[in-house]
Amino acid sequence: MNRLFRISAICFLLMMAAFAASAQKDFRVISYNILEGMKTDTTKGKQLFVEWIKKNDPDVLALQECNGFTQKTLEDLARTYGHPYAVIVKENGYPTGITSKYPIANIKKVNENMTHGFITCKIEGYNFVVLHLNPHKYQKRREEIATILKNIEVDGDKNNWLVMGDFNSNTPLDKDRFKPGYIESRHKAAKEKNPNIENLVDGEKIDFLVQQRMLDGGFIDAGLRYDEFQKTKTGKSVIRTTSRIDYIYTSKDLAKKIDYCAFIYDDFTKVFSDHVPVMLELKK
Repeated sequence: MNRLFRISAICFLLMMAAFAASAQKDFRVISYNILEGMKTDTTKGKQLFVEWIKKNDPDVLALQECNGFTQKTLEDLARTYGHPYAVIVKENGYPTGITSKYPIANIKKVNENMTHGFITCKIEGYNFVVLHLNPHKYQKRREEIATILKNIEVDGDKNNWLVMGDFNSNTPLDKDRFKPGYIESRHKAAKEKNPNIENLVDGEKIDFLVQQRMLDGGFIDAGLRYDEFQKTKTGKSVIRTTSRIDYIYTSKDLAKKIDYCAFIYDDFTKVFSDHVPVMLELKK
């Protein structure tokens, strides 16, 4: 009887330990511009993309360029990688989207005065914004980020915000991280091909105002905050060799919960999109 009791007690403790470990699992978010509906994955049902998502196992997946998807087809795809909930901002153009393991509540889709639209919603107590700003006009991007920040402001909840997506702009915090003149020269070359493109202020200067407005709004660049943590732990700076236009921002209250935030570089991401996904993990 004592032996049976000990075995039962051990099993109970192991079960409780497993439950505790599960309960402490980080909340994982991936933001990914999938290049015109992941057009480079030509397999039936986007199986390569699905397997990649399963491998990385996000709780929430924020998407940009959901081209060709409808609300139904995004739901159908999301279910194949274990996300029974999905929302798309519109069914034409270059829509944003979001999929989740958990119910998506308080959904707002904004397309008015926006190039690609944005979504705000609540998942597991977090307030999400999924955006994709205008790729060709810096003035339009400024207007769009102002609209997004105003929507956050009128929501009234100042905490638990996660703002993510393709910002198509650079942060002033990266000024010392990329080669002088490199970004300007790329924008000028693009304008030579298409005179309607206006990504440089006065045709000469990088526009940092979009990102500055996020910083002035009290948001934390999760990627840089994680870099700071790593530097504190290791004494070494994290070197970024390319400029960023994809970001995940958090409200200040979540900064202490950032456990990990970085681009995902692997055999899949180097082939299937012209953007690199960003992954964030928050401690529960």
